[in-house]
Formats: sequence, C-alpha cells, structure tokens
Amino acid sequence: MKNLLVILLVLVFGFIGFLLVKSDFFNSKLNGMEVISPNAIFVFETNDPVGYWNNLVNQPVWEKLHNIPALATVESQLILLDSVTGKNGNLDKYLKGQRFRLSLHPTGKGAFGFLIAVAFNNEQFLEFIEKLKSSPNQEGKGLRKRLYSGVELYEIQSEAESQAFTFALYENVLMGSHTSFLVEDGIRYAKSLELKNFKQSYPHLFQPSKPLNSQGVLRLSGEGFAALVNELTANNAELLLRKLRENKLSANLIPSFRDSSLSFSGQFFTDGKSGVMQTIGDTPNGMSFAPVISNRAAWITQYLFPNFSGFNQVPNRAFSPRPLIATTLEESEEIKAYINGLGGEATMVLEENLFDKNPNQILLLNPENTERRYKNLEKFALEVSQDDSTKLFKEFFMGKEIFMLDIEEFPAHIFKGNFTGFSKSYISMAGGHLIIGNSLKTVKNLLEDHYNDNTWGKSLSYKDILKDQNNGAPVRIIVNNDRFYPILIRNSDPSWSPVFQKYEPVFRSFDWLNISIFKEGNAEIKLNINLGKADANKQLVLTESNSTDFGKPLIYGPSGIRNFNDKSTDFLVQDEDHYIHLVSEEGEKVFAQQIPGAIVGEVHQIDYYKNGKLQLVFATQDFIYALDRYGNLLPGYPIPVEAGKEIAYLNVLDYDNNRNYRFFVGTKDGDLLLFDQKGNLLEGWNPNDNNSGPLSYLPSHHREAGLGDFMISIHSNGKLNLYNRRGELRIGGGVLLGNGVNTGFAIEEGSNNEPSKLVTINEEGEVIKLNFKGEITYRNQLLRPDTDTRFSLVNDQSKNEYVWVVEEYNKLKVLRPNEQQLFEMSIPSNDMEYKYFSFGEGNEIFAVLDKVQEFAYLYNAKGQLINQKPISVSQSLWIHFSGSDNAYTLVTLFGDKLYEYKIPL
Repeated sequence: MKNLLVILLVLVFGFIGFLLVKSDFFNSKLNGMEVISPNAIFVFETNDPVGYWNNLVNQPVWEKLHNIPALATVESQLILLDSVTGKNGNLDKYLKGQRFRLSLHPTGKGAFGFLIAVAFNNEQFLEFIEKLKSSPNQEGKGLRKRLYSGVELYEIQSEAESQAFTFALYENVLMGSHTSFLVEDGIRYAKSLELKNFKQSYPHLFQPSKPLNSQGVLRLSGEGFAALVNELTANNAELLLRKLRENKLSANLIPSFRDSSLSFSGQFFTDGKSGVMQTIGDTPNGMSFAPVISNRAAWITQYLFPNFSGFNQVPNRAFSPRPLIATTLEESEEIKAYINGLGGEATMVLEENLFDKNPNQILLLNPENTERRYKNLEKFALEVSQDDSTKLFKEFFMGKEIFMLDIEEFPAHIFKGNFTGFSKSYISMAGGHLIIGNSLKTVKNLLEDHYNDNTWGKSLSYKDILKDQNNGAPVRIIVNNDRFYPILIRNSDPSWSPVFQKYEPVFRSFDWLNISIFKEGNAEIKLNINLGKADANKQLVLTESNSTDFGKPLIYGPSGIRNFNDKSTDFLVQDEDHYIHLVSEEGEKVFAQQIPGAIVGEVHQIDYYKNGKLQLVFATQDFIYALDRYGNLLPGYPIPVEAGKEIAYLNVLDYDNNRNYRFFVGTKDGDLLLFDQKGNLLEGWNPNDNNSGPLSYLPSHHREAGLGDFMISIHSNGKLNLYNRRGELRIGGGVLLGNGVNTGFAIEEGSNNEPSKLVTINEEGEVIKLNFKGEITYRNQLLRPDTDTRFSLVNDQSKNEYVWVVEEYNKLKVLRPNEQQLFEMSIPSNDMEYKYFSFGEGNEIFAVLDKVQEFAYLYNAKGQLINQKPISVSQSLWIHFSGSDNAYTLVTLFGDKLYEYKIPL
C-alpha cells in the first residue's frame, strides 16, 4: 500500500507539474533587468522602441539633438539592426510589444557605452534572433562567433562602423552593444546569484511599477549620474557630486518633446524614499530675488517654502554639523532672533567657477526686517570675535558694509545642511535682501552688479525665466547655459573638452535648464533649445549714438563719473589748455574749469560733506584737487605737495566707510605721502622715503582678516613694501620680487581658510604670489621666447579680475589668471596699451589700443574681433555693460571730440 501510495503521489504531482509547465506557470523568462549592472547611469524602457524613435526624429528638436555623439551612436545601432532584419518595417514588427531597455554605462577612463537589452515574451521573436545570426550586413565583414561563460556571442562588423556590434541571447533576453564588455557583463550579472543588478540595487524605482507605454520611462540613478559628471569634469565638481552621492538621489522620468524643448516629468526619490514635502501654505513665487540675482549667475537653486520650517523637509545628508558650532549657534540669543525672522525663501547663486573646488557662491535671503537680521548676525560675529571690534573683519565697497562671520559652514548649520561651501561667510545687504557670500570678491561683484543694474530684475529675458518657473514648486533649479557651457569646457576632462568644443553649435543651442521639485515628490525637468543657427563668429556692429565737440584737442579721459542724482554716468575730460570738462550721459556740458596742469592718474569721488552728494578728486603733478559737480573748488583745495616732489599716483582711501578720507600719494621718485582730507600730512608719511625707487603701480590699501590693514607699494626695481597705517614696515626690508617689475598687481581673495594673495609678474616673466605675511607661496616662469618679451598684469575696470599679457616680437598672448591661454593675436604696432573689462562669464572685452595709429581693437574672450573695423582713439576708452539693454556702451576720445557707441548683443 505504501509503494502504491508513493506511485500515485508521483503521478498526481507529475501531472500537475505538466499542466503548470504547459500553462507557462513555471516559465523562467527573465524581464531583462537582470543583465543591467548597478553602475548604469540611466535605464530607458519602452515597449515600442521603433515607434518612440520615429516620434523623436520627427520632432523639430531632432535637428539639434541628432548631432550629439551619444544619440548618433544609438541611431547607428538601430540602423544596423534595421538593416540586418531586412528593413521594410521588420524591426518595428519584431520589437513592438517586447520589453526594450537602453542603458548607459561607464566603460573606462572617460569612456561610456550603451547596452541594448530586449526581453522577448513570444516565440515569434526567435525569428528575429535567427535573422541576426544568419543575415549580417551584406556590405559587412561577416559574422564572427565566440563563447563567453558558456553563452554564444556574435559580432557583426560593418564597413561603416569602426567597432563591431556584439550581441548574445541569454535565455529570453537579447543583449547588444558596440562595447562587447557590456554584453559580457550582462551575462555575468544574469548568471550570478550574488551580484545585485540595477533593479535589485534600486528597487524603489520599480515599486510600484508603472506600465510601459510608447513614451517609455527613464530610470535615473544619482550615483551613476555622479560618476558621469565626475568623468566629464575631471574631478572638478566635488561639491555637486557629494550631494548626489550622499543623498542617494534617483528618479523615474517620462520624456516628452515639444517644438523647442525637451522635458522629463516623474517621481523624485531621496535615499530610496519619495521626496514628498509636508508644507502648509502657499508657495512664494521667488520674483523678489530678481533684482539681486547677478547676470553672472550660471546656476541658481531656489527654496520657496511658506515658512522657515520648510527646510526641515529637504535636509542635506551629505553635511555633518560640528557639535561645537551647533551648540554655539543654539545658545546664541542673536542667532535665535535671526532664525525667528527668517522666512522660507532662499536663493543660492553659483557663478563662473562653479566647478572649482571652492566655487563662488552667494546665498540670498528675503527675511522679515532685513536690517534687523543683519544686525543680529553682526552682533553674533562680534561675540565670535570675543567682543573685540578690532578682531571683527569689515570691508566697505560701493558704499556698503561687508563683515566676515568666521564660522565654518554657517549657512549649512542654520538651513539643515543646505548651502554648504562656506568656510567663511561675508555678509552684506542689497536691494532689501540679506546676502551671504563665501568670498569677499563674490559679495563685491554682486554689490557692483546691483548698483549697475546688471541683474535679472533689469533684464526682461532673465526675469521671464523666473516667471516661467512660477509653477508652485518649492524647490527649483535654473541653469543658464550661456554661462554654464563656457565653464563646462574650461573644467572638463582633457579627453572630453575637444568633444564639447567640436559640437559647440549643438551644446550652445541649449538655452535654459529648469528643474522643479514639487511637494508631492514629483519632478519636472525642462530643457529649452534654440532651433536657430548660432553664429559663433558674429561680429558686433558699433553704432555711434552720440558725440560732443570741445573745440580743442583732448589730452585726458574719458573718466566715468557717477552722478549721485540719478545713478547715471557723467564723463570727465581735459583739453590741451588744461580745461576740465564734465559732460552728462546725454552730452550736456555741466561745467568747464581751467587748472594749471595736466591730470595724472585716476579720477576719484568722495562725499566730503557726508550728505550723499559726491565730489571729484584728482591730481596734477603739483596739486591734489577736489571739485564739486559744478566745478567749484572745495574749501582748502588744491592741496600742494612738497616743493621738488611730483605726483605720479593718487589713491583715495576710506578705511571704515566713515567718509574720513585719506589721500595716498606716490611721487615720481617713489616716495609715499598720506594726507587727510583737510590737506594735512600724517605722521609716518611726511614723506615716507623708502629708497626703493619709482613706483610701478598705484599705491594701495588692503585689509586682511586676522592681520589688519596693509599699505602697499610696488616699485620698478622689483621691491614690494608692506606698511601699517602709521607708515611702519610690516615686513622688515620688504620683499624682492625679481630684478624689476613694470606692471601692476592684483589681490586674489582667499577662500576655504586660505589667506589672500598679492599677485604680480616680474620683467623676466616669473609669476609670483605671496601672502600678507610676506611669504612667497607660488612662483612659475612663463614661456619667454627671447629677452625682449614683455609681461604685464592687466586689471579689469573694478580691479576684481585680471589677465596676463605676454608681448612677443610679432604676437600677443592673453592668459587667464590660471595661466591658461585665452587667445593669441598678431601685434599691430610696437606701442600699445591694454584695457580689460569683465562683466561676468561671456561678457568680457579685451581692448588693444594702438598708440601709433590711434586705433582700438576689441576682442571677446575667444580672441574674436568684435568690431568690424578699428575705432579711432587718441586717449583711452570706457566701457559699461547694461543687463537691462543687453548692450555695451563704449565712450572714447579722438581729437577734440568725445564719442559714444552702442554695441548690442
């Protein structure tokens, strides 16, 4: 009976098993994800790949997209498959309804490859496999076959393709790639019981699974995308990469196409969880930030919560607060008051160097009562300085106070880990907003741009971008490709930089990238594409808009002067009879005043009466003059210098922005004098006879955090002297920079706890950087083809940026501060002057003034000539950029006339 029972059980279960097999219940078909490794940057899925592709190539945007190498590779693979299957729509017939996956993988240093994986679900698909095996391209080199891990691999080599197309069938999954390694890797993952594939590594992207459709779905891994960015930028984007990796960002996105845009919408995940944000109240529109977002901005991140508690919904897991700092902030009454006054609106702006180790960053806040919040932080900074005001670093620029808060990652400690990259915080106010920069230079740039209306609020096109983004999303990212693309080229890996440059017309056609993350956890990405043809070598046309005749040849100017009444610009010039003329922006002559001598150096402005009205200060070789806007001398002026001494340079200083001015004078012999605004020589400077010889540049003042004030003089014999405000040498004996220096210097503001550096170049072409302890931190010899090669450092109009100029026998080279060449040009004459104007990435003009022929040539940052024919210039020129008009204004002198030109972009 027992044996009979066993036999019956075997028969019953065998019959059940037979039925289950016949009904495909135990069918071991794979879904195709088993062959995709977790290092995939993305996986695109669709059940109608040919239909999807045909839809894409019929879109207007395809005219731009098809030139991208990655898409061209995919196109060639599909064309090959179509050819192999006999064309006539066979490929569509075979692939439609199957589970099609396209994944992108890193395959080596700077190299990436696509893997196609198709999981078939019917026997008809076997016909397609047989066609692949038996019907290779007739023009090809035939079909080769080999084994890998017991699986047959086939290679098709066509005449048109440099790489063979490898494909294999593992169970019911067909894999194919131009990179055979990816097919082999797919087999390895499918066979392994230990290795986790993409789906197992990111299960949240598949639960709940969304049904595939003709649109398809893009499954994106933040870690994979970080690997892609890392390869493209040669490890230059660590700040961005750390956020992607540590926060474990991922998304399921559905692509769609419109006439001039490519968009993706879907679900956003953080650490495997949906990015849902619990916020109560209406989302602000973010428009209040427009007047303080500089046109230099390349990347903007906006947080627009109804209140400050919204930041609890978006913590940055890549940031670990420091316990001591966190405790200090929690115990400070000033910080408590500061936080209580903060709203939920914040905008982070990254500028030209966003891929650098320490990118320039500006955090813009719109709190309740901005001035009170500013005072809260200023008092807290004083607490950090142990209530010693002499230890609290302050600087003044464009009439605004800037103070430094020496708390590492201060914004991140306040905003739940967001806004990292602030080793120190430099704080000021502009346009009713609180601004926090991670460097002094960044804050100064913003204050200057705000004053000059070089902001999004004054640019209709930029302002419209903010309006277009007003979609209720509390987190928004805006990337301006006009600014971003040049940065990408400059910071890309050497193996990728040529690719970006080769396909520049394609990448330049991308206008704006807008990313919105909604409180429901949904994400929307939109890329605007300019379908027109960009003219990379377009020459701008200079149109004369105004001219003013003075009747006598002009020997000085034009000097742009700020009109305190309406913020317009007046221009000061001087004729051969030493008459000084002030002319309004419209060409109206304000005054003419004769003085006994020619102006030397720069023209400055002071608020002598401390009432907001500005006066002019300049020097002749014998006197310091101060005139009001109507040409009247101020009381006690002109101020004479000691008999026998001639002024070579005049600088105006205001140490603490209290309008107690100092006039810092350098004589032709190199002596230094310091006057107060009443004309009194100050102790230690009456004169300061340093025995170092003539100056090579304007004597200056610099304030260094932790070290105090420095008075700087650099001399043509190569001697650098650093003094305190009493005229005492801070570095005994000075610093010898070489056998001679015949150019200026620049100050590179410190970042990430590094001190500021003074930068210059000596006559031998040796670039020298030293800190304000007198320690030389960098030396590098530039290429010097012959002994007659001349080297210069040329500051921009604000002395915030600079370029190197190398003048050889018959050519001129212009280099960036990092000594990389910007461009090269032939030399028009042997007597030239250089001017550099910088208004942010992409808005740079380098002017070459030919003093022999009295011509000026204008070049952009690529070395392309801007003006079709040279401008006639007998003295100097002045250039201003207007973001609201999207145009340059150029003012220059020739003969007895002042000319104004407009240069539209």
